[in-house]
Amino acid sequence: MPPRHFLFISDAAAPLVSGEVPLGVVGLARALAASGASATVLSLARPEVAAEVPGLARRLRTVNVSTLDGPRDLPLFEGKAPLSQAQLMVAGGEGRNRGESAVLLACAARALVGDGLLKADVAVAWGETAGLSLSLVPAVARLFVVPGGRAGGVLSPAETALVESAGLDATSVGGGYLTAIGAAFANAIVAPSASAARRLEGERGFSQRASDEPFVAVRFGCDDPPNDPATDPVLPANFSAKSMAGKSECRRAVTRGHSLALGPRTLLLGVSPLTRGKGGDELLAALPALAKLDVVTLVPGDGDPELLERVRRMAVQSAGKLAVLEGDESQERVLRGAADALLCADPDDRTGRTAGLAQRYGSLPVVFDAGASRDYLVDYDFASATGSAILFGSLDAYEIEGAVRRALALRSSADLFTPLIQRLMETAPRWSQTAAAFEEIAAVFG
Repeated sequence: MPPRHFLFISDAAAPLVSGEVPLGVVGLARALAASGASATVLSLARPEVAAEVPGLARRLRTVNVSTLDGPRDLPLFEGKAPLSQAQLMVAGGEGRNRGESAVLLACAARALVGDGLLKADVAVAWGETAGLSLSLVPAVARLFVVPGGRAGGVLSPAETALVESAGLDATSVGGGYLTAIGAAFANAIVAPSASAARRLEGERGFSQRASDEPFVAVRFGCDDPPNDPATDPVLPANFSAKSMAGKSECRRAVTRGHSLALGPRTLLLGVSPLTRGKGGDELLAALPALAKLDVVTLVPGDGDPELLERVRRMAVQSAGKLAVLEGDESQERVLRGAADALLCADPDDRTGRTAGLAQRYGSLPVVFDAGASRDYLVDYDFASATGSAILFGSLDAYEIEGAVRRALALRSSADLFTPLIQRLMETAPRWSQTAAAFEEIAAVFG
């Protein structure tokens, strides 16, 4: 069978836009291209942003789209996705809301399909704003992906009017829900975890979908560049599952740089960004108890400003036991590279990316037993020396402390901890596995 051509449609793609969803669409396209398939990503970005991306060239033709200010001709950029054989096509515009983003993408897709510049065996709408485009792209198989595991609400009257004025009637199909439009024109709906799929099935935007249209849970990869400890340029030293010496050097470098009180058996514990609604308050409440253990805690410098300011005050009182890694998001990679374990208390994590990145960098996930963590991770059992994480059952400070104590006990046993960390790195989720799953799903529909 000849290789399939996958067309991904997303209103945001890396490196034009940062974030988990833009990284994901390019990561999957890159993996499919590496496996021998053909992959193209159609996305949006401001012209000045697209012009700065190496490898993207502005085409002579433009794309006519409908906007809140009337019809416009957008510039079109095309080239290779960074570090990939996948193609990237960018319409030079940016929606001011979900409805306008959906219209811009749909108009661009309609124009490019009409000119024969876009063809697909498999059309993949990546996110709800891309669902409208599925009805305009001829393809044997159509997949609607909800990459964050969450669905948006109904469009506003102004957004609905914009969709209708562009000749793309949202209300007749989806009752004003972009998710309903995506589901109506897809063969299958893809979610990043089983728990996310179950939650989405109960959303109003999916209530009208065909009874035989399946939800499919696929774990997304986390090895998108630069998330590779073997090559990551911000790490003090590089390392891999087969050569772990660099991780010890990362630990020493962070210890020196922040004057940490680390002994040979001390657990160097990283935490996920302190964000309200994602376990930030609960993690903050547990920090005083952790300071009494043989544990040194590293907190990334992004997150809720008020919570971070409280951590900085606590760090002054707990010199050598608590530190904030100030700087940009690259410091989170330094944290993962140095840490023995990573603590995350998000009660509604639907993707599992935080735990996957921890595995990738050789940090033991210590996570709340819910959502994607429950779907993909197994609590470590000391008797059988099996498992992939330390799971805790509630967000109470004593439960978090108990989980960290278990991680500390595991860290104290080199015979158990070192093989576990190597195994975690080897089994961290990869986009090549996600690509294989998408190939299998597409094969079901032709």
